[in-house]
Amino acid sequence: MIANLIVGGLAAGCLYAMVAIAIVIVLNITDIANFAQGEMAMLATFFAYWLMDGLGLSWWQAVSIAIIFGLVQGIVIQQVVIRPLIGGPVLSAIIATLGLNVVLNSIAGMIWGHQTYTFPSPFAFSAPFVVAAVPVAVDSVVNIAVGLVIVIAMTLFLRFTWTGLGLRAASQNQTVARLMGVSITRTSAIAWGLGGLVGAVAGVLVAPSLFLDTNLMSALLIKAFAGGVLGGLNSLIGVFLGCLALGVAENLAGAYVSPSFADAITFIVIIAVLTIRPEGVFGRVRIRKA
Repeated sequence: MIANLIVGGLAAGCLYAMVAIAIVIVLNITDIANFAQGEMAMLATFFAYWLMDGLGLSWWQAVSIAIIFGLVQGIVIQQVVIRPLIGGPVLSAIIATLGLNVVLNSIAGMIWGHQTYTFPSPFAFSAPFVVAAVPVAVDSVVNIAVGLVIVIAMTLFLRFTWTGLGLRAASQNQTVARLMGVSITRTSAIAWGLGGLVGAVAGVLVAPSLFLDTNLMSALLIKAFAGGVLGGLNSLIGVFLGCLALGVAENLAGAYVSPSFADAITFIVIIAVLTIRPEGVFGRVRIRKA
């Protein structure tokens, strides 16, 4: 039983990690905590549902288009909402994302209503894998595999591509980055686009496990922040491992302590880490110059 709980926790943790990585990419480049990340992912997931239900596209076609939609959505939001606020107080941009959270939720509710929908999965009726006598659902394998691919791909992108190096330079020192020819506006747009893309992937993967509605990502967003805080918000690998640890801890606490205690773990983690090691287990204290 404990092996099933750990595997389930790892699968859930990978979903948290995808949302957390989307948040961290934007946070590290722009210093803006995007509280609308969950609603952006929710809107992309509803778009995928509409493509399947309304236009008759296959799951693979709809999800591929929805992921591109998430990318474009992030760039558009940066250009329309965030770009005019660049150079002003960061708090203004953070408050703007809180407002955007409400706006996107209202748009989804206006189009699709606030009832729940069943989001299909191509893996729903697949026979589980058996690993060391432990049955593992295909959905869990997919979540873990996609989570690993995203964290590895983002790490390689940031370290070994010119665009990624530009993003890292902007996150360290924007003044020096400008002198080196890095466009801060462009890097901000790229960060928001990547955040939207990764968030859309998380949305379409989590929706089959839950009912699709306008509050699809609300709880996931909080858990993503908690996992990110645990691992360290300036380390992609740290964020990933922190979210995995949180997912496993939730499952074990729910099984061996109390089901109602599983959600409390999230807030216990946030409070404990911020009190003992604010930079996170794998994070580092960063001094950023304007």
